[in-house]
Amino acid sequence: MLLKADFKRVRDIVFLKDVLSLSLSAVGGPEMHIPLFMKKLVHEKKYITETDLLELNSLCQILPGPSTTQTLTAVAHKMGGPRLAFISLLIWIMPATLLMTFFAISTNYINPYYFRYIGPMALGFVIMAAIKMTGIMKKTNISVFLAIMACILSALFHSPVSFPILLIFGAFVTVQFGNKDFIPNDKPLINIKWANLSLLLLILITAALLGAFTKNNFPYLSEPVRLFENTYRMGTMTFGGGNVLFSMILTEFVEFKQKQYLTLEEFNTGLGLLQAVPGPTFTIATFANGIAMKKMGYGVMGQLLGCGIGTIAIFLPGTLLIFFVYPLWSQIKLYPIVYRSLDGIIAVAIGFVWAAAYFMMKPYFDYVAGNGKPMSINLTETIIVLIFTIVYLHFTKWPSFILVAVTILAGILL
Repeated sequence: MLLKADFKRVRDIVFLKDVLSLSLSAVGGPEMHIPLFMKKLVHEKKYITETDLLELNSLCQILPGPSTTQTLTAVAHKMGGPRLAFISLLIWIMPATLLMTFFAISTNYINPYYFRYIGPMALGFVIMAAIKMTGIMKKTNISVFLAIMACILSALFHSPVSFPILLIFGAFVTVQFGNKDFIPNDKPLINIKWANLSLLLLILITAALLGAFTKNNFPYLSEPVRLFENTYRMGTMTFGGGNVLFSMILTEFVEFKQKQYLTLEEFNTGLGLLQAVPGPTFTIATFANGIAMKKMGYGVMGQLLGCGIGTIAIFLPGTLLIFFVYPLWSQIKLYPIVYRSLDGIIAVAIGFVWAAAYFMMKPYFDYVAGNGKPMSINLTETIIVLIFTIVYLHFTKWPSFILVAVTILAGILL
């Protein structure tokens, strides 16, 4: 006879097997993740209702971090508490993390010329992402203004400081001047457990202080510490999913002159390869940190350390936030002001994606104007690959990894 504890243990094991199945099949980014969660977790296994899943996803949309990863973590938390949530998180990110680590290390042994068509292909993905995200933006004067402003300012200043300032400004504007058709809720939050939020802030402050201290006293240790701090900080302010994170990494690791951890070609290669990887798109940080350690002169072991730093730093803030907020969700969802701030945050985040598309196209514009650096492929090849990518993504429902494989194969054979 199965006791209640035995039944729960069996159910948890089956749930973790289903999470593993999702982590191996969820190719295509957040747009595909939620439908897959709906199919597997709601309709097939009935772990959770459709309403509950959509509510949890709504919660994660108003939090910084990887929204679909947080959604899956919240489902596991609802089913079995923090322990099951943490194990589910590890299983969900494991395949993507291992693959992006493999890709980062493989750059030491594979001729980068084979990946020369990945850059235009990645640009096609970003352009399509910008178009899709624009479709979900509310077509109000305030939202359009915030998106254009965020695009222009982040393109002009190339500074990591612009991200938190613009996100806060966007939230403030829509709260103060947006649609106020709601019933105010002044009930105070109760039974708040501050441990996870306090830990999130403590890690951020400690990493910043440790980075400043080691910069002058232990330069060899300083770079990994500052990589952690940079990536962790991005993890605390990435609203809007992986496409916004791409923009942040592009600005902070590529365009920001004081750092330049990656070249644009290396970033594009990582972004292109990511399209063939199942699971969370935030593992672009795994690749970026691994390549950054290589650029700073560390060997393969240093690259492995960088990949680990990137993975932990990018997923930890969102995990701590969902562990803090989920127990309060039944109270938070009664505050309409939370959703109103999201309109401004999403508009600004969409502006960041537009700016990322501009940054990725700029070298091609400069090259045509005669001011750019020599490129590994000519303009005709670039246009062909770009158009092919956009047509593939717009008119077919085939998985993205097929496009990535064809693009790499073309680079090898042609």
